[in-house]
Amino acid sequence: MDRIAALRQASRKLVRELGIIQLDKSLKGPTAEHCHAIVEIGQKPGITISELKELLLQSPSQATRLVQKLIQNGLVTVQESFDKREKSLVLTPTGVQELEAIDSFSKQKIEGAFDELNDSDQQEIVLAIQKYAEALEAARIKKWKIRTLSSSRTLRAQIVAMVEQIQRDDLHVAVTKELNASILRAEKEFYYNNSYNFWYAVDDKGQIIGCIGLKKLDEANGEVKKLFVDKRYRGKGVAESLMNTLLEAQEKHNFAHLWLGAVDAAKQAHRFYEKNNFVRVDKKSLPESFEKCPLDSCFYRRQ
Repeated sequence: MDRIAALRQASRKLVRELGIIQLDKSLKGPTAEHCHAIVEIGQKPGITISELKELLLQSPSQATRLVQKLIQNGLVTVQESFDKREKSLVLTPTGVQELEAIDSFSKQKIEGAFDELNDSDQQEIVLAIQKYAEALEAARIKKWKIRTLSSSRTLRAQIVAMVEQIQRDDLHVAVTKELNASILRAEKEFYYNNSYNFWYAVDDKGQIIGCIGLKKLDEANGEVKKLFVDKRYRGKGVAESLMNTLLEAQEKHNFAHLWLGAVDAAKQAHRFYEKNNFVRVDKKSLPESFEKCPLDSCFYRRQ
């Protein structure tokens, strides 16, 4: 077994043995994100939703829904903060009790394992896991950046070149001049409410490795357009970062629904959309303002 396969297997076993999958059912919300949120708010009383979403690696809408659920369950309350635009989060007495239950549950698991190890082994394991976690974080935050499209013709041409290469080499579609013209004419489809709603990702050398756009269909509907990621960066979080950026814009523009079309051959993309709460729909349900691309045969909606 190679190192990557061995580490993946060990990581899954670690998750299982720490009880993350089968958390104490007496807790009001036995999910990993729920417990992580309780722990983070308990460790930093007064944390804001924006700070919490960064710690949990969530989009603003995901973090907001999570906090609302914690408030409804009587575990968290909000207070005024120095920044009037955001509220501070603190645990209620019931939330403190749940934090104590989570801490007790986790402590018991770890102490049981430590009983099987000597002091030297314990220290070695702690340092190794800390180093591994730091390496995962470094790989996530240092490899790429998300930027907003500008009026630069050269930049737009570079994005189109990346998209065309993926269309030709990976999707095997016939590339025409008009297929990606919307990127070159971004003012028509992606500029509204005083901002460009098209983003691209660059690696640490400034090379373009991905893109995504949000087209306004009407006041209630937006369309996800041109989500492409260089194959060298697929599965590494680039698509997630691009999608989260778009979801933040969806919230800003108050679009109730998102729609998209996809080619049938893009099976990996289909799985990504479904993972991000897009559901397959019949083309008859598309908004009237949705302009179908001749290549698309699969359609999705996110509410």
